[in-house]
Amino acid sequence: MTVDLTAANNLPPRSDELFRIFARFELALKMARYCRDVKGSVEITWDSFANSKHIGTKFLKHVRDSQLCPTILSDPPKPEVIDQSGAWGFAAKAAIPVSTQDLFGAVRRVRNNLFHGGKYFDSEPKRDAALVAETIAVLLLAAEWEPDVNFFFEGRA
Repeated sequence: MTVDLTAANNLPPRSDELFRIFARFELALKMARYCRDVKGSVEITWDSFANSKHIGTKFLKHVRDSQLCPTILSDPPKPEVIDQSGAWGFAAKAAIPVSTQDLFGAVRRVRNNLFHGGKYFDSEPKRDAALVAETIAVLLLAAEWEPDVNFFFEGRA
C-alpha cells in the first residue's frame, strides 16, 4: 500500500527544525528535573520551568522588550476546538500571553498544532511560518537562560 503524503510537505518552513529543537528541549527539561511522574508517565512541569529563578517574569519582559516573538505575543496560536456539531477546528482567537507560563503554553501550542492539528491544510502560511520561527527563538533563548537545561540541551551530559 502506498500513502500519498504530498499534503504533509506543506508544513511551514523550519517545521522539521522546530520538532528537533522541541524534542531536545523537552529531554533537557526532563534531565534538569523539570518533570514528574503522573500515574507511571513522565510529564514535563512547564510551569515550574517558567517560574524558575533563571526564567521567571524577567524572561517574558525580555522577550517583549527584544521583540523576539511579536506574533506569539499579539496573535498567539489558536487552540484546537470541537464545535457543538462535533466538528474539529481551531478557535477564532487565542488569549494573549500575560505571563511566562502563558508564553510557554503558546510555544507548546505551536508545536502541538503542527504535530496534531493538520497545519498543512492551513490558510495562513505567513503567520504559521512566523509562529514556527518565533517558537524556535523562544526555546533557544530559554535554553540559554537556564544553566541546567542549557547543560543538557547542549549535549554536555
